[in-house]
Amino acid sequence: MSYPIVRKTYKASEIEIDPHEVLRYLGYKKELITEEDIAQVESFLPEAMACLKPAACWSRFEIEMLEEDKISFPYGQIVSKDLSKNLTAACREILLFAASIGLEYDRLVQRSRISSMAKASFLNAIGAAAVENVCDRLNEELRQLVAAEGKSLRPRYSPGYGDYSLENQRGIFDLLTPSKHIGLTLKDNLIMVPEKSVTAVIGII
Repeated sequence: MSYPIVRKTYKASEIEIDPHEVLRYLGYKKELITEEDIAQVESFLPEAMACLKPAACWSRFEIEMLEEDKISFPYGQIVSKDLSKNLTAACREILLFAASIGLEYDRLVQRSRISSMAKASFLNAIGAAAVENVCDRLNEELRQLVAAEGKSLRPRYSPGYGDYSLENQRGIFDLLTPSKHIGLTLKDNLIMVPEKSVTAVIGII
């Protein structure tokens, strides 16, 4: 069965940024975080939120779990023990998605590096937390979608995790064409542009 590619956008005001999560990305230990640290993150949030353009695209595909950690994906056969374990032998369908907070945010971080590397580091971490929140929101919507069919989702899994190589980005981009839907492109070195972007596989069982 063939499914369409669905585009989803969010308002910046819908995206929730937890200062503790931002500080975690920066390497702060939870028990050592102070009110001053939280206030510093919050001081950068208005400028950061003004540059967010959250968007995602996704679609649904059939797969076949083969022997010896091999999986027949719609873009070709892959070998990944870690992804096979994540999807489980019961998986016959997957969701693929790409999410981003937009190119304007990359430009904000780049401008900040000129005047303050410290500020750029905070904005970089805020961006990471923001795109993760976009993924969480989309994940929940997809969970509700398949729940209506009496099915459930496995945890999302991205190229570059474990032995599911980053090279799989090419296949995901070929299938989803996110450049057309959300302006997300893939460079020859497999770096995504905008940088604060995520692609992932979610198994349906």
